[in-house]
Amino acid sequence: MFKETPILLKTSNQRLKTNFDSCLSLTRQLINKQISEKEFSEYFHFNNIASGFEYDNVILGISDSLSEMPKSYQIFYDFVYKGDTISSFRSDFDANIKIIDYRKFHLLAFRKFIDKDLLITKTKATEIALNNGMKEKDLDLILNCTTDKFYWKCENKCDNCLYLEIDAKTGNIIGRGKVVNRY
Repeated sequence: MFKETPILLKTSNQRLKTNFDSCLSLTRQLINKQISEKEFSEYFHFNNIASGFEYDNVILGISDSLSEMPKSYQIFYDFVYKGDTISSFRSDFDANIKIIDYRKFHLLAFRKFIDKDLLITKTKATEIALNNGMKEKDLDLILNCTTDKFYWKCENKCDNCLYLEIDAKTGNIIGRGKVVNRY
């Protein structure tokens, strides 16, 4: 079994450390419902920048000094496929280490990438977006997942700018429109 390097938190609060380790372990268990241990070590990387602790109106990271118990924990693992960070798997836990939410559909998408059912990586989706009139500056791509559809939402964050939805399996444009900001 793969042994991950422990994450050292800046706290003397042993309960906080134990709870965080439990959140990491539970997140691994969620991922391992779709992804084997070998695949996990090959494709997943702990995101120490996004992972953190929620307090009243503040989210602190794992490199911050922590003294009090948080209201919730956020754990992120990046899924890296063919050198491309596709998306992050996120799991949220309350103060009692009860799962609040996790990205179940992202796990299905990651499984499909590994099995080569989905072929369009973020790099390929960017290429398709640029070839279809989008601007490289401030281009934002997000992998969206529903029960029957996996697609890249590509958007330039400006009023009246184009947005595209690109099928993650075929690379076909399945949606198109303009961003309209209402003031």
